[in-house]
Amino acid sequence: MKSFEWIRAQTSDCRVDNEILESSRAARAGNRAIQLAVVIRAVEPALLLLATLLLMSASALAETPGGNIFGQDDRVIGSGVREAIRWGRNLLFLLGVGGIGWGAVNFMTEKAYIKQFIGGGLMMSLGGVASLIYSFSQGNAVDLDTNLGN
Repeated sequence: MKSFEWIRAQTSDCRVDNEILESSRAARAGNRAIQLAVVIRAVEPALLLLATLLLMSASALAETPGGNIFGQDDRVIGSGVREAIRWGRNLLFLLGVGGIGWGAVNFMTEKAYIKQFIGGGLMMSLGGVASLIYSFSQGNAVDLDTNLGN
């Protein structure tokens, strides 16, 4: 519900004088169009993700024989999940490197840079967690070296 409060606060910023809204149909329509644009702008990342997933899965759905997405082999689901985790791990690591690089550029140009460094570090750490999950999904044990190489 907090997201609706945020959207309501954003749309209330683009208010027109009540006298004009009461007397002009065009002002009411324009005000609604502006509020709709603010809402669409707020949900734009989710719409982009949904459209990307639909476009990327269209070819896989078109090629499946008999309408069964995973075929006759149950191991396809597990390998698909492992592959998604591997791609996510790589993407998170690259986003972290990009964020740290962006923070370094902002540091050199004397702009705000701390958020980029923190975001880059968080992305790299999430990539490490995804790498750990990928190792577990491959059946590999993750050893913890407690004697520090001695």
